[in-house]
Amino acid sequence: MSKRDWRLYVYDILDAIAKVERYISGLTHEAFSKAEVVVDPVARNPEIIGEAAKYIPENVREAHSEIDWKRVTGFRNIVIHFGSSGSRMG
Repeated sequence: MSKRDWRLYVYDILDAIAKVERYISGLTHEAFSKAEVVVDPVARNPEIIGEAAKYIPENVREAHSEIDWKRVTGFRNIVIHFGSSGSRMG
């Protein structure tokens, strides 16, 4: 387990969410899908979120059961495998 305080991982998650919101602000789906310079960092941030979520202690996860923690970490796995396959959504 990480020696880093779990609260710092919460900050990592919030920071990644804020970045995605900034990156896509004002973009239509069409404009977003054509902007490779935006697509790549937006795709990277769910990896950061999912990785950080793995370090949130079980008692904190239980206290915040409104968050589907399994889905958060599962989505990270999907993004990593999708990105490593070289595939792109079109």
